[in-house]
Amino acid sequence: MGDRAHLLTKHITLDTFIEDICEVLTSEELSEVILVGHSFGGVPITGVADRLPERIRHLAYLDGVVLESGMCAFSSYPPEESAQRASAAEASGSLAVPAPERLPASWGLAEGSADYTWVMRRLSPTPLRAYTTPLMLRAPIGNGRPRTYIHCTQPENPAMQASRVLVKSLQGWNWVDFPGPHDCMITHPDELAALLLALS
Repeated sequence: MGDRAHLLTKHITLDTFIEDICEVLTSEELSEVILVGHSFGGVPITGVADRLPERIRHLAYLDGVVLESGMCAFSSYPPEESAQRASAAEASGSLAVPAPERLPASWGLAEGSADYTWVMRRLSPTPLRAYTTPLMLRAPIGNGRPRTYIHCTQPENPAMQASRVLVKSLQGWNWVDFPGPHDCMITHPDELAALLLALS
């Protein structure tokens, strides 16, 4: 949620995330965009491509969640993780999934480091309905736009396994094994930027 964390309400759904990105692309008159979705962010960029494919040059799923139409984010995570997040949300009045108390090892940030402390300070709850709203698509995933899945391998994030399996079952995807952790945009910013800028 970032700088919009104070706007958290029960009315925020996955569609809110999709509409926000669409409005940025439209109001800023952006085109030839390399749209990057990290982790859960893979879900809304799929929705954006379904609505505004003409503004997108390339979709990059950075260790991201990839869903087929009619699925929700919770359906792609391991069952125990989805249940844990849903339980935590219920404890908060079913409004949002709280930020984790400790970062998973697969994120690649050493506890006690400056980066770990910075991420913990910036985390905020995620609206529950962002995870439970089905992604409804009119076209196949990506809507004909070039798309690349960036698989972070060191270490691998088990929560993305279903998305990796899905992508490998589909035609027309580029695949990159990136030697960094799930939060490689923090740990390997230069290498990741070079990779993204090379997408065409």
